[in-house]
Amino acid sequence: MKQYRCIELLGLEGSNPLGFLAALGTLVTLHEAGYTDTKLAWSHDGFHIPVLHTTHGRDRAELTRILAGALCGKPVPPDADAKARVAEEEMDKARTAIKKKRNDLRRRGLRGAARQEAIERELRPLERIYRDKRRAWLDLLQNSVPRPELALGRTIDCTSDEYRSCAAALLESTTQSSRSSLDLLAAFGTDACRRKDSDRIQPTPFCFVTGSGHQFFLETVRQLLSHVTEERIDRVLFERWDYGDEGLSMRWDPSEDRRYALMDRDPSDRRNRVRTMWMANLLAYRALSLFPTAPWGSRVAATGWDPQHRAFSWPLWGHPAGADTVRSVLQIQEVTQEHPDAGAVRARGIFGVYRAQRIEIGNPPNLKVNFSPGRRVV
Repeated sequence: MKQYRCIELLGLEGSNPLGFLAALGTLVTLHEAGYTDTKLAWSHDGFHIPVLHTTHGRDRAELTRILAGALCGKPVPPDADAKARVAEEEMDKARTAIKKKRNDLRRRGLRGAARQEAIERELRPLERIYRDKRRAWLDLLQNSVPRPELALGRTIDCTSDEYRSCAAALLESTTQSSRSSLDLLAAFGTDACRRKDSDRIQPTPFCFVTGSGHQFFLETVRQLLSHVTEERIDRVLFERWDYGDEGLSMRWDPSEDRRYALMDRDPSDRRNRVRTMWMANLLAYRALSLFPTAPWGSRVAATGWDPQHRAFSWPLWGHPAGADTVRSVLQIQEVTQEHPDAGAVRARGIFGVYRAQRIEIGNPPNLKVNFSPGRRVV
């Protein structure tokens, strides 16, 4: 009979969406590393602390060593990274040329057939060049990223063709025991749901990093992977968060809501920049493999979210559960209902449900997205 050891992750708190996701990411990462008998539960009293039940990781030092090894991804050859960066620069130049040409056509004030002729003659060739440059960059990314799903680009809102190409490549290398990148791709979105007037897919509502401040979702993940250390993981899982890291945030911590009206100083002041915990964000990213998306009419639906993507709801359970069980618990429909049936939820082993609103401030390309503080609804 297996002897389980309980390890309290004292740095994480279940009422914080980032803390909740980081706990799930810890469980997922351990399963992906081969420790498939690891289970997760939550304490009932006071703060909702995640508790790992495992036959491995006899102490926090061994646990952080295992997680660090599993999180960092594969080494990237320097020459591959350099080639990808050159291709990216070429792609950006092609995109800038399109923007300049559109502005030029607008200034010339052309109308009707004359405008359409100028578009076909002057703009369309630039768009073809951009598509070719982007394809070349994406091809080079295959060998220059530490995790396969990051070859999708800097952001999630790729074209449907690009999504299918990435999915096909992942399917060829995926096995039942090694499918984390494919599961993450399924969490990013689906090629069946596209943006209005665009061939780009609708991204998961978890995509809070949308390009504002030159921060991009997948690029942020890639940079976080380069900062993995045992010390940083230990600091996130077992210590009170000191918010000692600057930038590289997925914006899932409600404390990062930097609206001027909520602060006593200018949020753009260098002395008041967003501080975060890098490894909490990276672990939370890995948890997305438990939150797949699917078509819902013409919109993308995501596990844990209401149909309009206004709020994220998550359950807390008291009995130890493995990753597959957790995946099923997250799919329980009552959790995301506007007024969850407390009796029905508790009958399934869930002692609490929390909810955070998705807050959008500003307009693209300067859109800021954050979570509100978690509120208990059951």
